Amino acid sequence: MTLNRISAHVYVETAHLGSNNSIIVGDGIALVDTPHRPSDAIAWRKTVDRFGKTRYVVNTDHHPDHTIGNYWMGGEVVSHRGTRRRLLHDAPDHDYLARLFARIDPAAVALLDEYRVRVPDIVFTDQLDLHLGDIALELTFQPGHTANSLIAYLPEDGVVFTGDIVCEAGLPSFQDCRVADWFDAIDKVAGYDFEFLVPGHGEVAGREVLARYREWGREVVGEVAEAIRRGADSEQAAAEIRFPDNIHVDTAGQPGYPDDLIEFFQRRSIARVYTDLIERPELASR
Repeated sequence: MTLNRISAHVYVETAHLGSNNSIIVGDGIALVDTPHRPSDAIAWRKTVDRFGKTRYVVNTDHHPDHTIGNYWMGGEVVSHRGTRRRLLHDAPDHDYLARLFARIDPAAVALLDEYRVRVPDIVFTDQLDLHLGDIALELTFQPGHTANSLIAYLPEDGVVFTGDIVCEAGLPSFQDCRVADWFDAIDKVAGYDFEFLVPGHGEVAGREVLARYREWGREVVGEVAEAIRRGADSEQAAAEIRFPDNIHVDTAGQPGYPDDLIEFFQRRSIARVYTDLIERPELASR
């Protein structure tokens, strides 16, 4: 565990496979996203409890690497209303999780019989403030990585939590995003007054990460636009174009996703961009 204090009220864990996980300490605590691997979630709960009583668990989107750990946390789960809807109707099933955990967290396979998808208790449409005594975590709906993504902001500390709207480690899967929303969301983050940016994946960064992340996105969009110009269809483009995946792969410390699942993410992501560029070719110049 590499829990780091980045400001007066915020602690961040960046070593978990899956999303970064944050603790905000005030009158009670709020968490931003929960561990992907159940073994990490169980250990994280013990760490979190040392800081006090959990009042809120914020999910920045519905993807399992941000939400599986909800089951083991205290407090009320908070999200955009679309995240609750997706967890109710589209959460990974038992067989998918059994196969995934066998690869990334073998000890967790035995926990599947007790595991249940924990859906948000509190949802919002546009904005919601969560008060922890004298500090407030401001939640704002911002489609980008998904249609139901949110940005969390702690103005007292100058900390913005972007979820996978921005990732320092590299590009995430973007099969659930729209290209226009993707770039609009980066612009939205840039409009915040912040010193520290807690990304969905990777190290805590400053404002400089935004230009780098935008350029990674532009490179992929440019490759897809070029494939369209030379007459490739969606299936051909999805088979040919790849972007570096530094998020789901094996590392020295832990195994990553199965190769075929990473390949699935890649193909779905490229196909998503292809569809958007066919509908709106001008997005290639964003």
